[in-house]
Amino acid sequence: MSTLSVSVGGAEFGIPAERVREVLRPPPVTRVPFALNGVRGISQVRGTVLAVVDLGERLGLAPVGAAGRLVVVWGGGREAVGLLVDRVVGLLDEDGDEEAAPDEATAALPPGWLAGIAVPGSGRRVALLHLERVLGEEAR
Repeated sequence: MSTLSVSVGGAEFGIPAERVREVLRPPPVTRVPFALNGVRGISQVRGTVLAVVDLGERLGLAPVGAAGRLVVVWGGGREAVGLLVDRVVGLLDEDGDEEAAPDEATAALPPGWLAGIAVPGSGRRVALLHLERVLGEEAR
């Protein structure tokens, strides 16, 4: 399975590449009153209104700055969701190893948000996110 690596708050996270629709500069976002944790607001991309989630804030890290990128992913159903990230690192090699997430990493996030750790080589470790759980019902 191919993985898109993104940087958020100084850490590297992996998103399943088959869920990624496109990557672009963030369009204007309209704030939504009383939005839940990490939901920055809504935006329109190519005629589709989508929720915009600040992945840094959602993961308990620093919010994504204005120079970030918007990764549009397919949510749990047929809807698209925009994830704000600091930058897109690239695609991970499908031949890389994968290992279970260490207890320290799983303790830092809510249960089930971490699907494992990718080891693409050269000592890098990329935390693989379980998107359905990270986005949850509240981000849809």
